[in-house]
Amino acid sequence: MRSTTFVFTSYAGLVLTAGSVTALLAGSGESPARSYAAVAMHRPVAFAPLSPSTSATPAPSSEPSPSATPGDLAGCRDGDCEVRVHAEDRITIDPSLGVDQITVVGLRGNAIRLSFTGISTVVDGLNTTISRTCNNDDCRVRGAVTITTSRPGRIGDVALRLAQVAGDTAVLVLKPVTR
Repeated sequence: MRSTTFVFTSYAGLVLTAGSVTALLAGSGESPARSYAAVAMHRPVAFAPLSPSTSATPAPSSEPSPSATPGDLAGCRDGDCEVRVHAEDRITIDPSLGVDQITVVGLRGNAIRLSFTGISTVVDGLNTTISRTCNNDDCRVRGAVTITTSRPGRIGDVALRLAQVAGDTAVLVLKPVTR
């Protein structure tokens, strides 16, 4: 029995090493009080659910407001739905689409963090983390991805769009990707 684990991570943003910070400060004639170095993380980072912010105003939506009943989440099995979700909601998807479950990890501002399981390593979005474990020829993928109202994503053959965030709920739109 052979078992293999692969971990893939993409990070967005500017990373400065301790040497870069030191050189930058030295060029200004000041000496740094402390060196800071970026450290790569090898585990998914999850957003904790937050209470609604009084300064954040949700964008008005012309789309119909979907209901929030768990039964409606079952309507997403074919990867084609629009549902209102909360933290910890689980959406079961047909495994033939490369993903079999999507879980809402948390909401923050105009972003939603989703974890997933399945077989596809095709994932698009922000702060993407994927781990693939194979036991003989049976491989499983676990991961997480963040999408925003301005940056859609994809897991396997399911396109994801965050239509709206209001407080502790979000409207998530799933569409099958045409091949």
